[in-house]
Amino acid sequence: MRFWRRRRPLAFKGLVNFRDLGGHPADGGTVRSGVLFRSDSLAYATPGDADRLVRDLGLSTVIDLRGEYEVSQLGRGLLADAEVDYYPAPIADVSGAEDLVGHYVAMLTEKGPVLAATVRHLSCAGTLPAVFHCEAGCDRTGVLAAVVLGLLGVPDDRIAADYAATAAAMPIIHERVAVVVDRLGLPPRPVTRPAWEPEAALMTHMLDLVRDRWGTMEGWADAYGLTSDDLTALRKNLVAPA
Repeated sequence: MRFWRRRRPLAFKGLVNFRDLGGHPADGGTVRSGVLFRSDSLAYATPGDADRLVRDLGLSTVIDLRGEYEVSQLGRGLLADAEVDYYPAPIADVSGAEDLVGHYVAMLTEKGPVLAATVRHLSCAGTLPAVFHCEAGCDRTGVLAAVVLGLLGVPDDRIAADYAATAAAMPIIHERVAVVVDRLGLPPRPVTRPAWEPEAALMTHMLDLVRDRWGTMEGWADAYGLTSDDLTALRKNLVAPA
């Protein structure tokens, strides 16, 4: 499978997994740059990071995919006091799965209404530029990124490569996970448990399962109440015509 060359990530001091979702080929054009970003938790943003997000990137909306308990215990960081709209979209609590891909499909199934409402929000005037994030910016963020990019007609290999781009940030993310587990009083991760890594094949597998269950990403969208008008508006906001 041929993958695109990973673009240089936007440089921040506190955020280690922030990137622009623009530049991918899409149906009818290219995903716009500078309007939709994905990230690890914005609670890690330094004062300089927060200033750059608001002043330089013109951020309008923060979409938080973390659960309510995570937010209450770990906070929202400096962006909580910025003049930026905050949109909570918790998709954390889903049924257990045998593997990571099964966990992703559980998000699509059990949190489908939340994800669909978030997609609809991205189609609304005034929402962009927006950034969405969870804690690491890998799993929940990766699922929403796949949904949005899939609905824009971005090829599977590009979606999978974007997901895998998180790998560069994993050493720091693993260190943070240990701190968060301790802070929240969660059971420590077993020493024998291998550290999870965002490999492109995992996202490719998830996209295959989406087709098995819903036919297309548009089929998933239809199952959770997104209309053709919603998708048209989303594409108008996020795709620059060829």
